[in-house]
Amino acid sequence: MNSLREIAAELKKNKRVLLTSHILPDGDSIGSLLGLGLTLLNNGWDVTMYSVDGVPDRYKFLTGTENILTGKLPEQSFEKVVVLDSSDCLRIKPICEQLRDSFIINIDHHPTNSFYGKMNYVDAKAAATGEIVYALLEEMNLKLDLSAASALYVAISTDTGSFKFENTTAITHQVAARLLAAGVNPKDITPLVFDLRPKQAVYILREALMSLKFTPDEKIAWMTLTEKEMMNTTARDEDLDGIVNYAKNIEGVEVGLLLREKPDGTVKVAFRSHNVDVGSIAKTLGGGGHARAAGCSMECSLENCLQKVLTAVGKEVQ
Repeated sequence: MNSLREIAAELKKNKRVLLTSHILPDGDSIGSLLGLGLTLLNNGWDVTMYSVDGVPDRYKFLTGTENILTGKLPEQSFEKVVVLDSSDCLRIKPICEQLRDSFIINIDHHPTNSFYGKMNYVDAKAAATGEIVYALLEEMNLKLDLSAASALYVAISTDTGSFKFENTTAITHQVAARLLAAGVNPKDITPLVFDLRPKQAVYILREALMSLKFTPDEKIAWMTLTEKEMMNTTARDEDLDGIVNYAKNIEGVEVGLLLREKPDGTVKVAFRSHNVDVGSIAKTLGGGGHARAAGCSMECSLENCLQKVLTAVGKEVQ
């Protein structure tokens, strides 16, 4: 694995760079993209920021999101490609082939990362990729403005569940304190990220809760959502954010699951746990993630996928 010093030196060699992150972006991927992208732009880099699936509405209040490209990636060469918060090439699958011959710098915090870059920096102890981006910018001696600091605060606060999850460390709070010192005001950010929801998000939550079921010992709880239910509520993938925690947070439950039927015939599975290493379980099913939060996509019917997931999880739940 490379050091942040080595990556900083490489980025300084060529100032034409593409920054991208994973499909179905979350707060960490968008916040890291903007935190790094805006800071490089402010310091003379020629930066293209790209997100395969665009920017979820809840993060569009962040300065610079209007400059994040989506859809077809421009047909041009980039001296460097920085891929953020993506454990493997499948997480950027729509553009992976196009970037096959590029100089990829892989920056991530997922323990299941496959080290697919020309250069790789993966710190599984970091609370968020945004925490690593902050350290990289310090290594490069580049100062954050308020817009970049706000983006990194979103990255870190979302991946720590507003600093509630066990991945929150003393370093996490130290970085957050520096972001606040740069002018970030949590009062302005927290309601937009964690509290306010569009109606369709509430409607799809209702559908998910109606499907709630348990194993006989009630240590595993799961919810399912069909494509028909998604269409009837006009919900989008971003509206599912956090729903799986309703299953996990039930007293006595060790693992919570959310299975979402996709229009292409696949099923997306979200895993959350208190003590079980669901990242390892997800990896056996073709996915990955963290020990307490992970996911995978499976090519089978909703019912068949559920049985496979319950079998895999059941082996690990005591």
